[in-house]
Amino acid sequence: MADSTLSKISWTEFRPDRRRLGAGAVLTGIGTLTAMAGVGVLVYELARAGRSWTGTWDVPPSELAARTLHQAQAAATSATRAGRDTWQSFSEQSSA
Repeated sequence: MADSTLSKISWTEFRPDRRRLGAGAVLTGIGTLTAMAGVGVLVYELARAGRSWTGTWDVPPSELAARTLHQAQAAATSATRAGRDTWQSFSEQSSA
């Protein structure tokens, strides 16, 4: 079997400049911190705007959520009853 290309490469000649690698690492760290700060400001502003917007509503979001939950529970109960009644009437028609 032939030797692989990697075994033919002289890795002793690969010598990156350590100062440039260090500078790149420092700049990457600074960029990461700057991006994190930007995301923090963005999230803070979106949360603040959302709270002030929902604060102007006539009905608080918690009450809207409670109403919607109640409606979903009532719909589920109604669907369950309708399904059960349909199944029973089908069973009664099949046995007759």
